[in-house]
Amino acid sequence: MDTISLDKITSFNQQVFVPYLSVVIPLYNEEESVDKLVARLLEVGSGFKFTYEILLVDDGSTDGTWEHIERLKETVPNLKGIKLRRNFGQTSAMVAGFDNSRGQIIVTMDGDLQNDPVDIPMLLDKMNEGYDIVSGWRKDREDHWSRVIPSKVANWMISAATGVELHDYGCSLKAYRAECIKPISAYGEMHRFFPVLTSMTGALIAEVPVSHYARKYGTSKYGFNRIFKVLSDILSIILIVKFSSRPLLGFSICSLPFFFLAFFFSILSILAIGLDWTHGKALFFTITAGLCFLGMFHLIALGIVSEMVVNASDLSHTRLPQMTRKVIPVCLASSGGDSSPHNTL
Repeated sequence: MDTISLDKITSFNQQVFVPYLSVVIPLYNEEESVDKLVARLLEVGSGFKFTYEILLVDDGSTDGTWEHIERLKETVPNLKGIKLRRNFGQTSAMVAGFDNSRGQIIVTMDGDLQNDPVDIPMLLDKMNEGYDIVSGWRKDREDHWSRVIPSKVANWMISAATGVELHDYGCSLKAYRAECIKPISAYGEMHRFFPVLTSMTGALIAEVPVSHYARKYGTSKYGFNRIFKVLSDILSIILIVKFSSRPLLGFSICSLPFFFLAFFFSILSILAIGLDWTHGKALFFTITAGLCFLGMFHLIALGIVSEMVVNASDLSHTRLPQMTRKVIPVCLASSGGDSSPHNTL
């Protein structure tokens, strides 16, 4: 009996089911909603004219979420369950889903039923207009004001700092082209910045209003401590977007305050020595000016070293496959019927 190689089996399985769409849903203690969410997804998916898969990522839940996923897998063949070793956070859970997805289009959404799967076709229709990322906008948000107001402030700050104008960065319901989102390296609370990170490679971004419902099950995973995480991530994203490919410019800008302070104290030192109007304070001004100049040169030196590191490294956001939208192949017309290999590509 002939043996079938593992490669042939894998190739056969991929031919049988190659999804066009991957729906990635991070879950953390969502045992009450996961069954209803999958049922709603299957209902919406029954109208799709393409294949799709559902990826449920259990982000270290301590309730029965994983048991529900295992039970659902028995009756839903296009469902894939991913269990993380502990609670790593929503960003890491999404990245785990991206890594295990096979669809050309990836849609992310929350697992608490506040997002409605019925909006997925609307996101896909918008992508068919030529966009690489379509972000949901919870225009009529059903959350307490204590969450809505800080969110609006954060959205304004992110848009102003990055130049990517979206009303709602925090909405998890988004659609991405796989080639745009998969190469992105993310950490912390950076899932809300995926549109900004992909915009660095020229991705076209659109925003559409989506439905939003009040939470029915479980409790919110976010508190006021998230504000400090978001603020730190905003600073990180500004540095990444503005200066990751030209760090010397960033460090030079940071050194400007030291330069002006050094210049100011140098003038005071010269006046103190020349006019003796500070009664022995010239040494203080001189030392202060020297320390400011030292700080300025230190930052510039860091910028030079960073430039060398950037030039020697393979930055994820500058990889050619991610930056390239289309390639028109070369077609050489053969003359005289010559079809030899050296005349073709």
